[in-house]
Amino acid sequence: MAICSKCRKRLIFWIILTALSLCISLFLDLYFFKTQSFPLYIRLTGLAGIYFAHLLLKKTGQLLRLFGECELWGWSTKLIVKSVYKCVRHPHHLGVGMFMTSLGLLIGYPFTLIIISASQWLWVFLFVIFIEEKECLDKFGDEYREYKKAVPMFFGNPLCIINELFKKLNSV
Repeated sequence: MAICSKCRKRLIFWIILTALSLCISLFLDLYFFKTQSFPLYIRLTGLAGIYFAHLLLKKTGQLLRLFGECELWGWSTKLIVKSVYKCVRHPHHLGVGMFMTSLGLLIGYPFTLIIISASQWLWVFLFVIFIEEKECLDKFGDEYREYKKAVPMFFGNPLCIINELFKKLNSV
């Protein structure tokens, strides 16, 4: 499946942002401030968070592939309102933010956690608010307006999200 040009540019920007965040934060932690790493149990919490974020990202990918009528990678032509999408409007972006925060915990240094988390969540919020929401309104119109009224942007009911993550897709 081909990737849409908008999505390719966004992906490249995100990879550069992530690489810069990692390099700057690790330099600050290891060479400039020489900070101590977090205890093992905190780092293992990061590993658990990465696993949970992986489940969320995997589920959204499956939903988009099965129900989104995607002609290009990253560009759905049908609004999905089932499974985790009934809990939160942008579960994929929530998963990206959770993954990066969990990666910061797993790496285990304070500036790394702060810089990675802050830069990634800022990118996610700004991207969704100023780009994704507008594109969804343009593509899906009144259907998206109604969906927007009923479902929170990022932080829905955690129990709803967890419950939907472990359901089989054919039961959605």
